[in-house]
Amino acid sequence: MVGDVRASGAGGTLVRDVNADESFAKYAERGAYHWREIGRGLLAHNAFTAERYRTVGDRGGLRDGQRVLDYGCGDGAMLGVLGRRLAGRSIELHGFDPNTFAVELAQKFLPEYGVPATIHASTSGLPAAFFDCVLCSEVIEHASAPGDLLNEIARILKPTGRLVVTTPIRLTETPDDPNHVYEWFPDEFATLFDPGTWRVTAHEQIVPAAAVEAYFWRPPMFARVPVFRLLCNLLSIYAGVNALSWLRLRPRLFMMQIVVAEKIELATIEMDHRTS
Repeated sequence: MVGDVRASGAGGTLVRDVNADESFAKYAERGAYHWREIGRGLLAHNAFTAERYRTVGDRGGLRDGQRVLDYGCGDGAMLGVLGRRLAGRSIELHGFDPNTFAVELAQKFLPEYGVPATIHASTSGLPAAFFDCVLCSEVIEHASAPGDLLNEIARILKPTGRLVVTTPIRLTETPDDPNHVYEWFPDEFATLFDPGTWRVTAHEQIVPAAAVEAYFWRPPMFARVPVFRLLCNLLSIYAGVNALSWLRLRPRLFMMQIVVAEKIELATIEMDHRTS
């Protein structure tokens, strides 16, 4: 999925040199850090990670009897959030990640938190048209072939099934995260969704950059204590809201984009013809 990429992206899309081992070393080095970011530790909690998981789950519009896949589930933290929010409902949770460390962490932590989910190390053995919904959050920017990633999701998604994708918006010439292969402006990202396969129902820009700057700010007048982060985390942990949402009132610069798309029913027939 992730490899060395040195070609220039079309339309100004940013492409970087990224090594596959580097890309997934974070799980070996930091362990199940996403679980810490949604936990109750006042400093370890990350209100933006927690909000992203809630937002992606909400956009999934999941209904009883459905089967959902977290594509690129990492340590399983988003499945953990889904499991808690969907407790008591008959929704079948699945996760996929190609990284061995991530799979091991997901298989360890999900049962510990009482979240039933099936974790897959590959999608190649999954049948076509298997899932009602696929969630893919902050994953596609790590893929050296994002078109192939979307094609594989289309293969395992049922006709009229829903896909929810989030990815950072390109803001700089070189991303802060060295593990990103591609980053896109919103107009560039929209071109990835083949209209013969996908019907995009929503494409939003979310997470104002000003909110993130305030969140991580360590003001000298408070002895460089991240007071905004502490206050924001308190509300996120105990009220399930992001305290910096008020900055959405007049945002000028966003950091993340989210696409909701439905697989076109005829796309299944066309894909079957291409693979036969």
